[in-house]
Amino acid sequence: MAAVPIEEEAHHTIEWDEANGVCLFTWTEYVTGEEFRASLNSLHEAIAERGVTKYLVDTRSITAHDDADKRWLAEEWIPRLVEDGVRYGAGVYPDSVIAEMDMEKIESQVNSVAEEYTFRTFGDPKEARDWLNRQ
Repeated sequence: MAAVPIEEEAHHTIEWDEANGVCLFTWTEYVTGEEFRASLNSLHEAIAERGVTKYLVDTRSITAHDDADKRWLAEEWIPRLVEDGVRYGAGVYPDSVIAEMDMEKIESQVNSVAEEYTFRTFGDPKEARDWLNRQ
C-alpha cells in the first residue's frame, strides 16, 4: 500500500504510511526559523492525530540546518514528540559530506533528549524505512 498524502505545502510534504505506522515528512526546500518550526509542528500534529510512534524525515532537498533550528529540535520539538509516545525517528540526508555531518550532529543531539527515544540517520531512504519497519 502506498503512502497517502496528508499535507502538501511549499516547503514540505507529509504522508501517512498506514501499513507500517510511519509518518513520512519530506523537505522540498530550505527554510529556517518560524517556517522551519511551523513545518515540523505540522508533522507533530499529524503524528499526534494518528498515535504514531515512528516517523521519517527526508532532507535530501536541503544540505544543512540552521544552528538555532537544531537547538529548537533538541530542546523543544523532540521532547514534545517523546511526551506523545514517539519512540523512533529516521532522517535521510543527501549525498553530501556537509549534509551527512549535519545529520550526524542532529542524531547526536536528539538522541540525548530521552532514553526511550532513538533517532538514526541514513544516506538511503530504503535503509531508513527498513530500519523503522523493524522497530
